[in-house]
Amino acid sequence: MREERCVIGIDAGTSVVKAVAFDYCGNEVCSHEIPMPLRRPQPLWVEQDMNELWEAVRACLGRVVRELKGLKRELAGIGITSTGDGTWIIDQGGNPVRGGILWCDGRAGRIVERFHSQKIADEAFEICGTSVFTGSQVAQLVWLRENEPESLRKAHVIFHAKDWLFFKLTGIISSDETDESLTMLRMATRQYDPELFRIFGIEDLYPKFPPVKPTEENVGPISSTVARELDVPPGVPVGSGPMDVAACALGTGAIEHGQASSILGTAGIHQVIMNEPILEPKMVGMTLCHGVKGRWIRMLAAMTATPNLDWFLKELGGSLSKELGGAGEDIYRHLEKIVSSVPAGADGVLFHPYLFPGGERGPFVKPTARASFTGLNLNHSCKHLLRAVYEGVAFATLDCYRHMPIDPQTVYLSGGGANSQVWCQIMADCLGKPVSVPAGSQFGAKGAAINIGVALGFYESAQDAVSRSVKMTRFYDPDAVNSRLYQQLYEVYKKTAERQMDLWDLRARIVAGGD
Repeated sequence: MREERCVIGIDAGTSVVKAVAFDYCGNEVCSHEIPMPLRRPQPLWVEQDMNELWEAVRACLGRVVRELKGLKRELAGIGITSTGDGTWIIDQGGNPVRGGILWCDGRAGRIVERFHSQKIADEAFEICGTSVFTGSQVAQLVWLRENEPESLRKAHVIFHAKDWLFFKLTGIISSDETDESLTMLRMATRQYDPELFRIFGIEDLYPKFPPVKPTEENVGPISSTVARELDVPPGVPVGSGPMDVAACALGTGAIEHGQASSILGTAGIHQVIMNEPILEPKMVGMTLCHGVKGRWIRMLAAMTATPNLDWFLKELGGSLSKELGGAGEDIYRHLEKIVSSVPAGADGVLFHPYLFPGGERGPFVKPTARASFTGLNLNHSCKHLLRAVYEGVAFATLDCYRHMPIDPQTVYLSGGGANSQVWCQIMADCLGKPVSVPAGSQFGAKGAAINIGVALGFYESAQDAVSRSVKMTRFYDPDAVNSRLYQQLYEVYKKTAERQMDLWDLRARIVAGGD
């Protein structure tokens, strides 16, 4: 790829849509983003308007295309990634049947509990390597059958989010291995398995699923209509995939067996790369195809990461905000100073970061799980609670890695949480492993851009792309004293959660429909 040529990566996230142009060396040339509103028509529901998502993507893409023209850069290709799981349905005319149901939607909680209590989830795990949770597409499809059968009668194709966007950009109906591996592919073959459709009782929906392709082959030309609207050359290649977590792994350089990638974003995504599917331990996390040939990912995904801090700051952090120093001091830098003033372990305060209405999915699946502080006494202050929130997200990360089939040596850390040096150090101390932060900020978009670059032959392989375009910028070694303390406190953290399992269920029965 010549230096003046660029590829654009689109990352349609849970709350923000981004389009980022990258050069051959992986540098971010220009970008644009638009906040994406979520719809919550009922307490446990989380949806996006499919047409609004497309309009946001088109606006972001158009803005970056114009900026590239001003910079005299040539657009060589476009890559798309988006949130995984969830359900996005179109009718025969290619129009949305209903709102897109997101991965963090909690309406299918009772169906998931049924899947697990009846061992349906266990049977499926032996094939797909994924433990079903409330955001799994299959659970949402069963919910639709029981509650909105008309939506399924109208369905022509059942998509994931990026598939819908690829369809709008190209007119092509397809999906890739990364999205469909959660949960409808047999891991050994990377293809749909009819047995999975039978196990979940959705055999009749099989014809409505799109063709599944290897990620770097899921490519097509932009439609002439969209090309004219965006003023791009006819036939510009568009690649769809990998899904966001696999795209972030690729964008941060995690592509070889034993490497690990953690994303502290809306969710806490933790993944190790495998050169073959390893389905041990059973019924823990998710196994998915990587966007790289011959690689798989074992992923454990905590439902929330940085939203724990956002919630704390909004609801409990008023007194801390008032302590801001000089004019213009950044609130998050201020919070880092406060966290650093509190000893590791927050003087015994623990926080379990289970804030999402859909409960938790990693390393355990529990729709009724809820967040809590424990260990409080009159000597504790809001500052202790703040540090406990940072540490709680780190403990949730450790909890996930303790249930991985591979113990990684180094973790590549990205997402909004990686912008905090204090949080990075807490992560290294809690994990007891070195943490490396890659240069850049838009790793989902970068993974999608790398994929289209490989597909077009700009790079010889994913390995060549990573070596040329991914560089590490910050490194954190664990503090031995803090690590020993965190290992001890982790046992308290884990056992506290285990002993609350029945209480979460009891609470849910008492306040059914009230949260």
